[in-house]
Amino acid sequence: MKRRLIVVSVFIAVVFTIGFVHSARAVEKSAQTTISILFDNGVNDTHDARQAKAQTQVSDWMDDDLVRVFDRYEKSGYQAKLIEKNKDFTPGPNNYLLNVKIINYHAGSKAARMFVGYGAGGVSFKIHYELSADGKKAILTNDDGVFSGREWINAARKLNENMAKAVIGKLDGK
Repeated sequence: MKRRLIVVSVFIAVVFTIGFVHSARAVEKSAQTTISILFDNGVNDTHDARQAKAQTQVSDWMDDDLVRVFDRYEKSGYQAKLIEKNKDFTPGPNNYLLNVKIINYHAGSKAARMFVGYGAGGVSFKIHYELSADGKKAILTNDDGVFSGREWINAARKLNENMAKAVIGKLDGK
């Protein structure tokens, strides 16, 4: 009986220690590594007022959601925050800048999606993003795009998830 008690006690102590060390490393990493996100809605003179408004609203949702997506990957140990301008980024050890720009956004037709289906009226998105450690030289550059027969939120979320996975993979050396 004593032997079982000792074995169980040692087992519990080992599991507790491993969990504590792992969580301490995650806390230590998140305290040291910050990803500053600078989001460009891509609106320019070629957009009419309606398109500019839609693209600005999508961009506002996407930048907040990207921070939430990074937060969901708690195991990554990275802390994401939005910045307004490039000058708000402070280069330094374990500080990264993620520049994101919407290249093309086409909302499609909700009526076509509802009544026709089969991809008719789909939403299309194209983005470009760059990750840098000093705010100048990119260590990761990528173009990504999504076409969805569902709502724009699904396409935007997919792009954010792809981006977060690529950034985390790059920083973790995968």
